[in-house]
Amino acid sequence: MPVETSQRTVLLARLRDEIRRLERRPDRRSGVLPCGLATVDEGLPAGGFPRGALSELRGGPASGKTGVALSLVAALPQDELAAFVDGTGEFYPPAATALGVDLGRLLLVRPGDARSRPSLFAGGLPPPDGGLLAPLLARRAPDLGASLRVTQGLWAAEALLASGAFGVVIVDVPLPAGVRGAEGLLRRLQAAAEKGGTVGLWLSSPGAAARAPAGVRLELCSRDGRIEARREGRAELARTGGSGHAA
Repeated sequence: MPVETSQRTVLLARLRDEIRRLERRPDRRSGVLPCGLATVDEGLPAGGFPRGALSELRGGPASGKTGVALSLVAALPQDELAAFVDGTGEFYPPAATALGVDLGRLLLVRPGDARSRPSLFAGGLPPPDGGLLAPLLARRAPDLGASLRVTQGLWAAEALLASGAFGVVIVDVPLPAGVRGAEGLLRRLQAAAEKGGTVGLWLSSPGAAARAPAGVRLELCSRDGRIEARREGRAELARTGGSGHAA
């Protein structure tokens, strides 16, 4: 068996085993999860991000969307875990710690293409046959490496959301322009969040290839060192008391 294939098989088995180990099958979670930032929570339905659904945090660089997402992780009940699919490679642990995140309860998944050194779970993992791979690989080289990273990130996110092992799963996987079937890929993530009873957070930017099928969408920006959050469909802005961790 080629070394690359063997490596992928081992990593795939480890991911499956870890999810089975972590997976708790209590009654399906319901309700909402506040992020702990009062002005953000007050603008959300029922005062928090809905469990069993995908929510979208939309903003440009330094908008504070990652700060809001990590504040939600920091506010998790002590018996719950979180996962972060870092498709940009920009996750910064000290900033997360400064926001109150317990790194011991956060699983970081960092996708990589087939030529890169695999990270613990996502790097180098092949998607299941007939899964997310086909529409992304419709793109031709030289974009193949980027497509593989996106594929791996979305496949890992789908597995984590559906597992029921995590209270929150943050997905920061930019979709390159021209990706075919992007909306269908995001619908799969929404269905996975519903199955797992998980708060799914999709981090996106203006001009993204597709909008997530989210029941809650927040548009974020930073002005004068303060984060401004606007929920789609609402005219007013809610201001949080800090800049958070920019993304």
